[in-house]
Amino acid sequence: MRGQRPAFHDQPSIDRLVAMVLALTSEVSVLSDRVRTLEQLGIAAGWLAADAVDSHRPDLPEREAREARREALLNRVFAILREELADLAEGDSQSAYWQTIDSIEKGQV
Repeated sequence: MRGQRPAFHDQPSIDRLVAMVLALTSEVSVLSDRVRTLEQLGIAAGWLAADAVDSHRPDLPEREAREARREALLNRVFAILREELADLAEGDSQSAYWQTIDSIEKGQV
């Protein structure tokens, strides 16, 4: 069994928000490293120009697809907070929290 999460603030919601930001920051860092590695490998292999990524201008369909992915990501990130706020208004946060986690894991949110 895992130990209890450390508390850094007197409000648990702030600790959860900090944990979310730290998790997202870690993911962004890893993704940035991987993208940079792919760029360097492509440049070294000669199939990618050094300025190709920076000078790329996506067309409308690509911009729309990116926006849809971004919106889906934000919906997943904020799903727990939205559900928690709704549950607080209804007075049932524990069971709805786990239902939300289950929905996220199944890709339903």
